[in-house]
Amino acid sequence: MAVMDFLAAYDAIPEDDVPQRVALLRTTMATGRAALFAELRARRPVFSTPVGVFVTRHPDVLEVLSAPSTFTVGVFGPALEDVLGAPFVLARDGADVHWRERGYGQLMLAAEDAPRVRELTARIADEVLDEVTGRGADTFDLIQDYARVTAARVAVAYLGFTGVAEETLHSCTRRMQWAFAVNPGRDPEVHAAGVAAGRELHDEVSALIARRRDTAHDGGPDDVLGRMLRTRLPAEYGFDDERINANLVGYLTGYQQNATQCTATALKELAVRPEALAEAVRTAREGDPARFDAYVWEALRFHPFVPVTPRLCLRDHVLAAGTPRRTVIPAKSVVLACFASAMSDEEVLDAPEEFRPGRPPAHNLVLGYGAHDCVGRYAAQVIVPELVRRVLLRPGVRPLPGGEDALDYAGTPFPQHYRVRSGRPAVATG
Repeated sequence: MAVMDFLAAYDAIPEDDVPQRVALLRTTMATGRAALFAELRARRPVFSTPVGVFVTRHPDVLEVLSAPSTFTVGVFGPALEDVLGAPFVLARDGADVHWRERGYGQLMLAAEDAPRVRELTARIADEVLDEVTGRGADTFDLIQDYARVTAARVAVAYLGFTGVAEETLHSCTRRMQWAFAVNPGRDPEVHAAGVAAGRELHDEVSALIARRRDTAHDGGPDDVLGRMLRTRLPAEYGFDDERINANLVGYLTGYQQNATQCTATALKELAVRPEALAEAVRTAREGDPARFDAYVWEALRFHPFVPVTPRLCLRDHVLAAGTPRRTVIPAKSVVLACFASAMSDEEVLDAPEEFRPGRPPAHNLVLGYGAHDCVGRYAAQVIVPELVRRVLLRPGVRPLPGGEDALDYAGTPFPQHYRVRSGRPAVATG
């Protein structure tokens, strides 16, 4: 389907033929999302469909995400709490759970952790790269051999999942995130698999907490779980060991798959732009990680791990009031705030199709926006770029020529395989 003809095809389908309209929409989202969003921004920026109201312009997406009392997480919140088996900050709005646990999360995932988390990520990433490049093979799988493993080891060292198998951390969070975040049809088998995975992680963490409590007199590791166990809050706040468990597993669920996926997609977006890749490599070698980070976040603007986030509209709301696209969103509507579209809005971003590191922070919504932006953003802001940086510091470790965009999803919602060359020893750098 050529650019700018989706709406003609969609409108040609009878309004009462919901299955055909939905099928066309989902196919186009899967195979031509960028072109679809460009057409919607130009011609129908607030687009009502049987699966929800697509909101595609940057200011309108921010309006939706700035009003959590009107646009709630009620679309996926119950599924997430089924998977976790408990309330969680991402699944609730308002003071009863969300803001209390948001504050708790900012204490536990503290901003001042960022420098040591970057150093930790760099060390672990180099160890894993030494392992995989030392096997003698010409290529390796960036996702399975490097990103998945490194992300899990960082979770062990920083979050505190000591003694939990790396494969358990990765496979459980994949099933959990699949169940609540990318299961729009609420497939019961997918949901049940996510609930089972959540129970498996819960039980692992219960045993872990018990072990840590037994050895608390010896100090223990300086990690997020240790911080949770040392923190004393008034009993009425309810932060017992079950709440610690739910929060720790929730943090992991929001981290493991996303960090793994972003490592591959950021490298892919750089690799398909040879000039940007060359600049990123030069910047990585200069030894200023913060300057390098801008290349990764700009790359992820083109391929965010959450392209669309759903919200439930609780009451009638006038969206984009005072503009030609003014639209009344009826109560009980599902609203789809399109991050991927907002980050390419031609009326807000200058030349959004161009790769320009260092754009204003408000133009990059990869870590979300508003009340439900990433609670672990301070760690994420260093972990994700450093995972990519350590790869680019390896001469010759690059995507296969001709396969720069060859991400293999292997029948899942998440990239599973991305082949790269093994390269040569690392460049000495800070």
